[in-house]
Amino acid sequence: MKNYKFSASNIQSLYEQKKTTPDEAILNIEKSAKTITCGAYSATPNTLIKSFISAVKADNFLEVPTLFLFRSSENVAVLFKDKELLNKIHLELPFVGGAFGAILNFSNEHHLHTVEYIPSHFSKMSSGFLFNHISPPDVHMFQVSPMDQSGYFSFGVDGSYSIPMSKIAKKKIVEVNKYMPKTFGEGLIHISEIDMIVENDEPLGISASPSIAPESKAISEFILPFIKDGYCLQLGIGGIPDIIGDNLFNLNDLGVHTELLGGSMIELIANGNVTNKYKKTNRYHTVFNVCMLPTQEHYDFINNNPSILCYPADYVNDPDIIRQNDNVISVNSFVEIDLFGQVASESVNWKQITGTGGQVDFIRGATLSNGGKSFLAANSTAKNGTISKIVPKLNNIVTTARTDVEFVATEYGCVNIQGKTNRQRALALIQLAHPSFREQLSFEAQKINLI
Repeated sequence: MKNYKFSASNIQSLYEQKKTTPDEAILNIEKSAKTITCGAYSATPNTLIKSFISAVKADNFLEVPTLFLFRSSENVAVLFKDKELLNKIHLELPFVGGAFGAILNFSNEHHLHTVEYIPSHFSKMSSGFLFNHISPPDVHMFQVSPMDQSGYFSFGVDGSYSIPMSKIAKKKIVEVNKYMPKTFGEGLIHISEIDMIVENDEPLGISASPSIAPESKAISEFILPFIKDGYCLQLGIGGIPDIIGDNLFNLNDLGVHTELLGGSMIELIANGNVTNKYKKTNRYHTVFNVCMLPTQEHYDFINNNPSILCYPADYVNDPDIIRQNDNVISVNSFVEIDLFGQVASESVNWKQITGTGGQVDFIRGATLSNGGKSFLAANSTAKNGTISKIVPKLNNIVTTARTDVEFVATEYGCVNIQGKTNRQRALALIQLAHPSFREQLSFEAQKINLI
């Protein structure tokens, strides 16, 4: 017979029992711990990371621990540019954009080779971890919103990798932040599932709006006519997706199923342009796995908003889930594309500058969607017009295979290369290049018998 008597005070008492300091939380991790995973982006547990670094330097672990660290703020990244630390840790990075690329470079420059990048589609990141590691993570550390009266914390702005890791980790430590918004969906966890709690009230990271080049505006004007009332959106990072989002306020009943939830999407939701009325999955709800916003007001808007659901990447980015919605429009960027249609989106001259992310996931999901379309968009040149992003042959890491690429857009046009022969693709892509490079591209294409 049960002897538990329900009351809100019991939940609060459990909270107080589990509350501790960051240093004490890390010292309570078993010394034999081998793998530690973390929340990402604005949900990175900053104080726990600092305490973990101190424990590593103090040789508190029996073996060299492996830390899986996603992209986060520069304040976190700079902590790992430390030779003493990197000699005592194995750091695995599924994403190296921004300041996190500097960690990888720092390790390579000092010949440490203790920092490694993990190439993977975002949808496969969790299953890849489980395949590569015999046991679940010893510890998962992540940031959450304050506990509600029912004893639940929310993952807030990051469910990508954090939700699945929290389900399997042997020990879970949360960093509670009053600035973290409460979101719904699968990103909820009860206090009974948590081992230790630390508190750290710290404003969330703000994603600065990128400067908008004239070319980006021209590119957006080629893509915007394809987006109609009731269509379902995934917009990536950068100026072009931002411009597209800012120019959809004349449309109605849009849907959102996206890896990254950005500022323009929040504004469309607030303005009533997004209703998710015609979605087949999570109807009437916006779905995301990572949220990066330009102001605290944007974060406040999603707080306790029942229309916004946070799910892990293995759900949001699953092409079989994406395709279930009709008229999915996916817009992402690229670094380089060759005349065969092969795309590099994460590296420059074989050097990793970002991550594979969800580009291929959404390209495949959108093109399989009934009425859906995927777009890869970028300015035709780089470095003030001195380098063409359209090249004869890719001399780079392939992100997206030519057989997956659908629409390609630059400031000179937008073309669907699906169903085109090698020759037709080459001719079409040459016309998307800057005029000053077209003659040379044609010459190179002739040399390899493309045209």
